[in-house]
Amino acid sequence: MTLREKQSEFLKNVAKMILWAFENGMELTGGELLRTNDQQLLYFEGYTLYKSGYTLHLGKAPRKSKTLASNHIEKLAIDLNVFIDGQYKTDTDSYLQLGEYWKSLNAENVWGGDWTFNDANHFQMGK
Repeated sequence: MTLREKQSEFLKNVAKMILWAFENGMELTGGELLRTNDQQLLYFEGYTLYKSGYTLHLGKAPRKSKTLASNHIEKLAIDLNVFIDGQYKTDTDSYLQLGEYWKSLNAENVWGGDWTFNDANHFQMGK
């Protein structure tokens, strides 16, 4: 399967998951889909860019990634924000049903809530 074909399958599964979520009482907002190599490097090294007036600055920040090879770079990962009864949820349990549904759509689908660190709003397809 080519990367384009895989990206198409991934996005079709994302669409199914979004519709399923809304049908099951969840409201979703978008997080991150595309991440550039430069952004991934900043996340991995623990830096952020911030603006002061018209000047950009590089500042130290908590590491946001444990890898340089994020599936976001290939557009095979998405972060989604879940709201239940209008309340933004960050706990893994609030994403559990969504994560299980995601994994049921394709054998290559992976949910960040299954990892040892909390990344419950992360949904990806293997490369």
